[in-house]
Amino acid sequence: MMRDVLPAWAAITDWLAVHAPASHATLRPGAAVAAVRSAEDELGVGLPADLVTLLMMCDGTVDASALDRDPDEYAPGLFLAQHHLLPLEAIVAVRNSGGNAEQFWGAWVPFAVADYSLAPWGGLAVEAGGRLATFSQADGEPPSGPLTFPGYGCLSEFLDTVAEAVTQGTGPLMTEATPGFHRGALVWGPLPGDGAPWTSAHPENGSTA
Repeated sequence: MMRDVLPAWAAITDWLAVHAPASHATLRPGAAVAAVRSAEDELGVGLPADLVTLLMMCDGTVDASALDRDPDEYAPGLFLAQHHLLPLEAIVAVRNSGGNAEQFWGAWVPFAVADYSLAPWGGLAVEAGGRLATFSQADGEPPSGPLTFPGYGCLSEFLDTVAEAVTQGTGPLMTEATPGFHRGALVWGPLPGDGAPWTSAHPENGSTA
């Protein structure tokens, strides 16, 4: 069942503004209604309502490759549990890439990817009912079924788990990775090697750093 995505998104972005300004700086302004409709016309499919709500608050993140940063650094836009939130034009590009979009995607719409700049992409997709699925274009297969682990079945639940992890250091995402800081950005770690300084955001809650 879909819930309002805005409280969790506000909790995430408010936390970023205070604790991870480099990640907060990657947030783009919200999309206009006309831009959403234009993207839907180009895709030939309506965007899920909760995704539209989110995009009208934040039209994705800035491509890390466009920032004046060392390419070997961890991208500050990967704050969404190691995913970038895609802007409208990137949603169109990802969904229309790699052959017959309708056959590959069906009702699913990609909204987050693990690597913004390199195709083929892999990441998270959402459908009209709000359910989430993983996808990987590298295997040439359509998105998988709805996610049941680590505890979110729809977009609002996913954002809730991210908000809980970053603000409280608890919840199902903490079994996979720990939110922490790397040069002013929220980066899920711990990071490997001595050359990648990283500090847990919640060392008191079972950080493995």
